[in-house]
Amino acid sequence: MVLSTPGDKKQVIVPVPGAVTVLLVLLQLTAAVVAAWLAWAGVVGSVLAAATLVTERPRWRWLLATGRSRH
Repeated sequence: MVLSTPGDKKQVIVPVPGAVTVLLVLLQLTAAVVAAWLAWAGVVGSVLAAATLVTERPRWRWLLATGRSRH
């Protein structure tokens, strides 16, 4: 990904705040759910997106925290 939060990925091309990273992931999940409902099994896409929301929470908490090191 071109946009990354420093400390979240090894190689950062364009640094952005953690909130931007979280918003980009939410935008991607929204697009995935809409596409799933339009193209094939919307329920499956929605369940996968919900699972992603649950598993991403610790990372998002870290991204939204200020002045903290991940390691």
